[in-house]
Amino acid sequence: MSATRRLILVRHGESQWNLEGRFTGWADVDLTDAGVTQMREAAAALASAGITFDLAFTSVLRRCIRSQWVLQDAMGCMWVPIVPDWRLNERHYGDLTGRLKEEAVRIHGQDMVNRWRRSYDTAPPPLLPSQDSPVVIDRRYRALRPEQIPCGESLHQTVDRVDGVWSEVITPALQSGQQVLVMAHGNSLRALIKIIEGLSGEECQSLEVPNAAPLIYELDETLMVQRKTQLTVAPRQSSTIL
Repeated sequence: MSATRRLILVRHGESQWNLEGRFTGWADVDLTDAGVTQMREAAAALASAGITFDLAFTSVLRRCIRSQWVLQDAMGCMWVPIVPDWRLNERHYGDLTGRLKEEAVRIHGQDMVNRWRRSYDTAPPPLLPSQDSPVVIDRRYRALRPEQIPCGESLHQTVDRVDGVWSEVITPALQSGQQVLVMAHGNSLRALIKIIEGLSGEECQSLEVPNAAPLIYELDETLMVQRKTQLTVAPRQSSTIL
């Protein structure tokens, strides 16, 4: 019998802009104290279920990387390798980045904001480069060509870039027999779930991914889903603004 491949998906803990109700996207915002606590609770849930992992992937944003640090520290496995990849970044929210939801609705109207947040193919207005931009493009992105750096993305575009990291990096790790954890964001995880489960765009856009609630996939040798388990963690609030 072939060995089962295990993939663990976790959304980072609550960030400061989650707390404030702001569109975050590629802005490099840190965790709140509650977000740190959430990740310790996620670690306890994984440990209680006997779940371990050999390799972790994160985005290049600090709320994601710090979440992984906290989780591994709480699980006593700081030595497990962590591989940051920009393709696991949150969806780029363009000119909505940093705006309060209420402000965006006041400027653009509820219907338009709902389309930007929930439709599969509609991208928000682009974020134009400026000195005070909430998105900093620094040396973590130095290997990218200018055309690879978005100024706003639809969910469909997010799926396209996440598909690259899935096929080029995560899939080979799983096929080599490693147990893999991916710490990412609400939309990049929705994209990954779409790819893994073969969902339609409409099914993808309706997914909700709560903060710090581990989702466990048991996969066969072809990476087809054999079992899917959502671990139970301590009750808490989770933001839907990403």
